[in-house]
Parts: sequence; structure tokens; C-alpha cells
Amino acid sequence: MPQHFTTFQALPYDIHFEIAKHMAYNEILKLAATNRHFLKALNPRTILGAQEALEFVTRRDGHLRRIGHELFACSNCLRFLPKKKLIKTNNFYDIGQSARFCLDCMGTLKKARHLKSVTTAEGRLRYYFCHNCGEYRTESEKCQGKEIYLDTMEAEAAEALALCAKPRRERQGIENLPVHIVAKISSFLNFADVLHLAQVSRALNDTVKLNQWLPLHTRYQYVHEKWTKDIQNMDFDKISAFPCYICCRIYPKESFTEKHITMAQETPETIWKMRCHQCVWRMGMSPMSVVRIEHRRREMCETCGCIKYARGSCGRCLELYIEGTIDWKTLHPREGEVEESLLLVEGLFIQEAEEENKKGNRNSLDSGGCLQVD
Repeated sequence: MPQHFTTFQALPYDIHFEIAKHMAYNEILKLAATNRHFLKALNPRTILGAQEALEFVTRRDGHLRRIGHELFACSNCLRFLPKKKLIKTNNFYDIGQSARFCLDCMGTLKKARHLKSVTTAEGRLRYYFCHNCGEYRTESEKCQGKEIYLDTMEAEAAEALALCAKPRRERQGIENLPVHIVAKISSFLNFADVLHLAQVSRALNDTVKLNQWLPLHTRYQYVHEKWTKDIQNMDFDKISAFPCYICCRIYPKESFTEKHITMAQETPETIWKMRCHQCVWRMGMSPMSVVRIEHRRREMCETCGCIKYARGSCGRCLELYIEGTIDWKTLHPREGEVEESLLLVEGLFIQEAEEENKKGNRNSLDSGGCLQVD
């Protein structure tokens, strides 16, 4: 009788549900990440309950704060999002002290007053939430209608809805591609092209990760060359912007400490260590800070003057070698030193072996002379 084998995915949903009830929150997340079927079927918040989900997210958020990570949890949807996607609160960095809401949840729950501006946690944009359509927009494209209540007349409600902003367009073309496909496409582009790709739409701006998808030397070279070109033939006192080589952006002078400005003026050869207020703050979060670890891993390449990771090959030097600008010895100068050291050690071994042979020959001659005398 033939045997029929059933895969774990083919089991009924209620069996998946019962198995998941005995798993930890993070284990359910790992299982849901294996394929689209489990991602749709297994919701850890539904399986384990809202309280356990909130406790896990709170612990995870606290860990991300200790290591200076850029993602923050939303108290409602429990998603981890960048600061630009969340609303500013008094105790923003401590989710246990103050609830933290993302823009979508803020509009769905109507936490903000109708058409009153609310600042994002990043502090760069202000959004206006409409209680009629549930959307949020900037000042230039916000809704204009009055708030609709239960006792609002039908004609007034229709007029208010007519003054709401048009719905945002649906994603098109490259915006619908999976993130890993967009990352693969970006790996074949230079910094400027990837930067322009991120500026095409809000969807791509949220998807494209410049500091994660592009190699270190590419980011440093673009920012350094652009800033150097901007300040060419300019007095230092008149320079109004400086580069941060941690987040690879150019900020106004006010975004840097006096110590870093002085360092850039007195020791320009160490300007590759420049970092903005935000990066300095994240470095000081704890010894486990990912920004601090990233900064300590970097060093200046002696060959091309670009930044590279310590005890690793320089990406810019590899490009120059492929172009034929430098040779193999220039690309790997320490290999020549290693070869010389090996030859030196080999010579010492040969010399020691020859001395041992000579000593052995003398001993044999002395033994032969003694035998003849006897």
C-alpha cells in the first residue's frame, strides 16, 4: 500500500494554531517569515494575545534603544518603524512611559484633533489628520472640509467630503517589486542613481536604504567629493555645512559640536571621523551601540585615501585594481611583507639545519678517530 506523506505546511490551520500556542513570540515570527502562507496564517498577536505581544515588543524596543538602533515600535500595530513614520511625544524614547503611535494608527484611531498639525518624531515634517477620510497630509495638500459629526446634515457632510484631498495613487512598476529585488538592482547603480531612485516617490523613499545597500567606500567617496566641491576656494569661517560620515549626509553647521568643527579646521586629515549630533548621541547610548561599533571598525586606507573596514580589503582599491590603475602589490602591500618574513624564517631554518649537519659530521669524525686509536 503506497504511503502518503504530508508536509507541515499542508496541515490544517487549526493544527498550526495549536502548535503555535506552545511557541514563543519570536519563534512564531520566524515561522511566519519562512513563506507567504505562514505569513498570512500565523499572527502571533492573535495566537498569544495582545498582552504577551505588547510585552515582547516592549522588551525588544528597550533592547533597540540600548544599542542605538533607528527603529521604534508603535504601541498599537506593534510594527518597528523609523522615526519619520511616528508621532513625537514627551517620552518618545521610553515606550513604557508614554504610548507611541505611527502615522497610520494616529489616523485610524483619530488621536489627533481634526486638521491640527502634529510633528513627526524626526521633527522635520508636520502632518494634518482628517477625521472625515482618515488620511494625513502636509500643509500644502491637506484636506479643507469641516469635521463631520453624527448630527451633521447630509448636504454638509457631502460638502466636507468633497473638500478632502484626493486618495494617494496606487503603487506602480518598480514600487511593487520585493525589497530584495530593489536592493539587487541598487547594487549595480552608483550613489547618485540610488539617491535619485529614493526621491522618485514616498514608497521608494521608504524602501531604499542607502546606508545598508551601498558599500562604505561608495558612500564616503560621493559625500566627500560633493562637500569638497561645494567648499572649494571658500574660507573655513564661511562654510555653512559639513558632512557626517556615519550617516553619510551633509548637514548645516549647527548639527555638529564645536569639537568636531575645530577638528575639521585644525586637523583636516581626520575629517573622515566627522559625525553629527544625532550620531554622537546614538554612539553614547551604551558600549553596545551599533553606531559606536561601526565607527570603531573604520580606518583610512593608506593607498587610496578612502575609508575601509579594519583588517579588510578596501573597496575603492579593488575598483582601481580592476580598472588597471594599481597593481596587485599595491592592492595587497602586506602580502609582500609576509613573503619577505617567510623567506627570512626559511633562511633561518636552513641555516640552523646546516649547522646541525656540520655538528653531526664533526661528531662522526671524532668517533671514527677514537675507533682507529683503539
